[in-house]
Amino acid sequence: MIKDRRASHVGVVVSFVIFITFLFFLYSILEPVTNRERDKQYILDYLKLSLIEESTENYTSVTIVVNSATTKTCINIQNIADDEIPPGVRDKLIIKNEEGDTLQYEIQGQGIEIKTGTGFVGILKVYYSDEISNSQTSIGGCDPKPYSVGIIKTYNEIFESKLEDLNESYYADYEGMKIEIGVPKGTEFSFYLYDGEKTEPPILSAEKSTPPETTSVYIEEVPIQYMDGEGNINFGFLRIKVW
Repeated sequence: MIKDRRASHVGVVVSFVIFITFLFFLYSILEPVTNRERDKQYILDYLKLSLIEESTENYTSVTIVVNSATTKTCINIQNIADDEIPPGVRDKLIIKNEEGDTLQYEIQGQGIEIKTGTGFVGILKVYYSDEISNSQTSIGGCDPKPYSVGIIKTYNEIFESKLEDLNESYYADYEGMKIEIGVPKGTEFSFYLYDGEKTEPPILSAEKSTPPETTSVYIEEVPIQYMDGEGNINFGFLRIKVW
């Protein structure tokens, strides 16, 4: 009986050692895979923040109230103060009426002539930013109109134009772009801009190559709002792939 108990005890010890050895073996196999997954997820999170930061810019909205109707098809907003619309951005304006229509305009000294249509009275929204490239149109002969300025507010927004710049950089110098935004060597990525319905094809597609079938691909889809070239705020999705 004593010999049997000793043999049983040895068997338990041996089984325990085998079990621990198996756990170490399993860990040695899975741990590098887990680390790689963790690293790729970190890169994906970082890339998402980097692309959003690189495509974000300030824009300012100025509300102008016109209280008396014009008899002509345009109005002249005179003596605009520098703190209302800075002189350096007056060739980069988007002006909209209350219906959201973009209106043509022309700078005349310290004033702005705006093609509003006959009998206009109401609110105009003026947007300016370094990312707005709307050009002036020759108008002339407009009614001078008194005005008051309402809310002036600056926003931080993703611009479609800056995403287009990133898209161009991606194709022009992919490796240089990876270095600039901090993507490590050995990691590839692509990104896409979709509208709110995720319509195919995407609005923008930055994809130089497709990952091999045997490669794990990490994907994140971020809901965003962005300003397009017409000054409209749109909702969409930024899809990012890392492998």
